[in-house]
Amino acid sequence: MTRSHEPLIRLARFKVEELQKQMAEIDRARTSLNDQISRLEASVPEEQAEAAKSREGFLAYGSYAQAVIKRKENIRLSLAEVEGQADSIRSRLETAFQELKKYELLEERRLARIEAAVRSAEQAELDEIAQMRAARAH
Repeated sequence: MTRSHEPLIRLARFKVEELQKQMAEIDRARTSLNDQISRLEASVPEEQAEAAKSREGFLAYGSYAQAVIKRKENIRLSLAEVEGQADSIRSRLETAFQELKKYELLEERRLARIEAAVRSAEQAELDEIAQMRAARAH
């Protein structure tokens, strides 16, 4: 008989699970970066209101606004990098999942062949018993 595909299935399942974990980490990073952008954008009106209260605040606001713009650019660059990583992991995950399904299908076929062989052997045994009984009856 052919060997079991269980070790390959376990390995492929492990690969899929590891890639799913990496994808979850990427999703968390993406969410964190988007939250950072949202917080920066939310802080701008607050800072504008504070800046309007005094001349010093008004003068300092320009530097603050430039820093916010630069920070958002840096976060967006990080976000683009994370998206690239997500695309790579998504592709590897799809390949790993297809590999897992292939091994599972091979194992199902192997087990079906074994089951068919067992049924065939049982039927042959029953047929032999029936022939012996028929021969004794004559």
